[in-house]
Amino acid sequence: MWGWLLAGLLTASASLRAADVTLTVNGKVVARPCTVSTVNATVELGDLYTFSLLGAGSASAWHSVALDLSNCPLGTSRVKVTFSGTAGNIQLELQNEDGTTLNNGSSQSVQVDEASQSARFPLQVRALSVNGGATQGTIQAVINVTYTYA
Repeated sequence: MWGWLLAGLLTASASLRAADVTLTVNGKVVARPCTVSTVNATVELGDLYTFSLLGAGSASAWHSVALDLSNCPLGTSRVKVTFSGTAGNIQLELQNEDGTTLNNGSSQSVQVDEASQSARFPLQVRALSVNGGATQGTIQAVINVTYTYA
C-alpha cells in the first residue's frame, strides 16, 4: 500500500512541476540592400518667370536627375523606388525616362545590372502650374524616396 501511495506522490509531484513551453522563432528572409550612391540630390530649376506660368498647365523646362545604387549583392535582382512628398501652390512633375509621370505614392522598378551590380533610375522634374496664375516666390519641395529590394 505504501508503494502505491509513494508512486502516486511521485507522479503528482512530477505533474505539478510540468509546464507547457512554447518556443517561437521569428525571422525574415530579405534581399540585402544596395549602396545608395545618390544620397541627396538637389535640382535647381533656376529663375522661372511668372508670365511663363500664367496659363493652366504651363510648366518650366525639364531638368534631369538620376538616383544611382551600387554594390548590389548577388541575389538582389530588382530595385523598386517609391516617391512621396508634399508641395504647395505650384506642383512639381516627376517623370521617368520614358515620360511616364510618377505621382505621389507611385513606384517604379528596375532590373539590377549583374555585371556592374548597380541600378539606375533616370528621372526628370519640372515645375507645373496646374491652375495657372503663378505668383512670385520661391519653390522648394522634398520628394521622399523609399527603396525596396527583391
